Amino acid sequence: MSASDRIPKQIEEVLVTHRRGFLRSAGLLAVSFGAYAGGWAREADAQSSGAAQGPGPYPDPDFRQIDSWIVIHEDNTATFYVGKTDPGQGTGTGFRQLMSDELDIAFERTTCIMGSTDITVDQVGSGGSTAMERDSWPMRRVAAEARRVLLEMGSARLGVPADQLAVSDAVITVKSDPSKRVTYGELIAGKKFNVTLTGANVFSVTGQAKTKLVPELKYTGQSPQRDDIPAKVDGSLKWAVDVKLPGMVHARNVKPPFACAKLTGIDESSVKSLPGFIKVVSKGNYVAVVCEREEQAIRAARQLKTTWEKPSTAPFPASEDLFTYMRDATPTSATRPMVTGDPNAAFSGAAKVIEAEYEVPFQGHTAFAGAHATADPSNGQMTVYSNDMKSYGMRRGVAAFLGMPQDRVRVVWMQGPQGFGRTAAEDAGCEAAWIAREIGRPVRVQWMRDEETAWDTKSPAFLVKVRGALDAEGRLVAYDYHARSCDYNHVGYNEPDTVLIAQLMGSRRARPAGGSAATPSDMYAIPNRKMAGEVVGLPIVWETPLRTGNLRDPNGPQSTFAAESFIDEAAAAAKTDALEFRMNMIQAGTNDDGGFRRARSIAVLKAAAEAYGWEPRPSPKPLVKGNILTGRGIAYSFRGQTIVAQIAEVEVNRQTGHVWAKRLVCAHDCGLVVNPESLRHTVECGTLHGLSRALHEEVRFDTEKVTSLDWFSHPTLRHADVPERIDIVLVNGDPNPNRPDLPPYGAGEASLKPMLAAIANAIHDATGVRIRRVPFRDDRVLAALKAVGV
Repeated sequence: MSASDRIPKQIEEVLVTHRRGFLRSAGLLAVSFGAYAGGWAREADAQSSGAAQGPGPYPDPDFRQIDSWIVIHEDNTATFYVGKTDPGQGTGTGFRQLMSDELDIAFERTTCIMGSTDITVDQVGSGGSTAMERDSWPMRRVAAEARRVLLEMGSARLGVPADQLAVSDAVITVKSDPSKRVTYGELIAGKKFNVTLTGANVFSVTGQAKTKLVPELKYTGQSPQRDDIPAKVDGSLKWAVDVKLPGMVHARNVKPPFACAKLTGIDESSVKSLPGFIKVVSKGNYVAVVCEREEQAIRAARQLKTTWEKPSTAPFPASEDLFTYMRDATPTSATRPMVTGDPNAAFSGAAKVIEAEYEVPFQGHTAFAGAHATADPSNGQMTVYSNDMKSYGMRRGVAAFLGMPQDRVRVVWMQGPQGFGRTAAEDAGCEAAWIAREIGRPVRVQWMRDEETAWDTKSPAFLVKVRGALDAEGRLVAYDYHARSCDYNHVGYNEPDTVLIAQLMGSRRARPAGGSAATPSDMYAIPNRKMAGEVVGLPIVWETPLRTGNLRDPNGPQSTFAAESFIDEAAAAAKTDALEFRMNMIQAGTNDDGGFRRARSIAVLKAAAEAYGWEPRPSPKPLVKGNILTGRGIAYSFRGQTIVAQIAEVEVNRQTGHVWAKRLVCAHDCGLVVNPESLRHTVECGTLHGLSRALHEEVRFDTEKVTSLDWFSHPTLRHADVPERIDIVLVNGDPNPNRPDLPPYGAGEASLKPMLAAIANAIHDATGVRIRRVPFRDDRVLAALKAVGV
């Protein structure tokens, strides 16, 4: 039985056919696995003694070799192998566009393989909006170098100096006699480039060739059909959840009934007679049942009798008491305040001082499907099929967790619902691998809906106090921002000692991760400013469903909600139009950074206002009669070098408290646009994600467990919430917009950042009521309206 036989056929065809064929034709070792003679043997001992086994089957692909990135085929097509994953934003198509441009090959004659650790170089995977901004550059440089090498080969084949050759669509011709030609496929198909690149790491890898200038790019800036969409629409795409392997069984874990519980007993007899039952596996406080079929595992997990002991101390306060707890808690860490000017003096001499406090609760990832993974432990190796966006980190994490050599572990990345931060996909991957090793058979693990909602990592809760000083002319002359986040023991990506199964088995770091509390991102020229942050922890930070981790634009929506809500409050106190107030502060500055964030902030705000049809006036607008009150709100921020301004137009039902965002405008500047259509969809979806977090999403809990477990108790955006109109405005606010070296910046997260504040500011404009806690659910808004008689 070969390695390709062990992989499901549809996955093999998509992932490795070209690569394996290339390796075989190049005379390299093709890894194979023996047949499972005599059934499925448990191989934990063999796996834990990797040194005696010799080199493993999955060495790291060498990022300094062109052959690790590009394969040219006999039919003059190319396959690009990149170390990224695509959580649905079309980055794979964008990489093809850029690499096709640099290689000079027709876009439609290329394919892109992503994220499988044994056949692609380690570019970390997805995260931090780095796909185009950072990770596309080594791809471009490698493709440019491949083009240079192919031209040299063409020169030798055609007997003409390379500078007398032209290349288009992977065909090299002699400039003076185009009938003399040779294709890339004719030059190198079935052979290796054997060209070593330079660079200290994968991010700096390069060759001799220079990348093209922007005007020379043919496919970049266009919107070709994304290769992943048709299969998603017609249902033919094979997701990570669809993996089926010979002899595969199914597992379901049994979560503790309350946080920080100690397992005191398991009655295996309660499930032993169930159809398909195989085994109960457990260690410490981790328990799982394994059965032949999925529905059998679900039944067994529900029926298994276990006993648990509650902790002597409540692990956390109830959600309605969370912010009182956070105010009183002793910080676990604090950042050194960032101070500009003399804030104390400015506050002392202010014409008006305003103060406000803002609250953002824990929010979850709310993935459409439960976390899942499939693991195959055959022949002393471990293969994990997962949709985790950081497949390379999962490989390292699984290897460390199991005590296996890393070159005996691979992760095959496939598409799936978990994405945009540190999701439970990582927990499921380690679970599947551990159970597979325990029983010696391929295992598929999937969390249930209530487990996903309750036990997935959460974005930290934030409590932010802000003060501002206005002078006699209504200018904001002093600003004091102080954030407190509940983020102690923030879990990182694929950490073998903090994944949930490791925690339940008793793993403890000597020192938990400190967490962080973000400060605002703006270009306001406020002469006297102080910004500080501190972190608090819950009473118990291990084995709790309130694990904090990264959620799309980590800490950005929380800090921007407070900062941009307060800027609106300051504008209202100064009786100045909210857009004018912001523009005045940005234009008062004289300094800019290397990415021209100040100039581009001005351009983005202007673009948003123009697209919306903004008419200057102070906020709030006068109250009108009737049940429906309408208002507008604006908010602005940046993430890295990407600038975003959003305007929300809302309707507030004064009888029910329901808020409907009728129209949204998002102006977005991320530098060079690789694929306009994909970018618009990415920005639009990020905007809607931000709207969902503004209107609905909140993790609720009592003092023992999470109580918001499904789409009713933990709602997310529905079709009825979708705005009537969404305008996405792609802006190039660079002072020299046509410069040939215009770089791309990240676009996957920035559009979430201002949305919470934009909605809050629009509600205030419509009603005159300032709501300083999200989400703006009907009951919260209605109570706020009734409190002031609106």
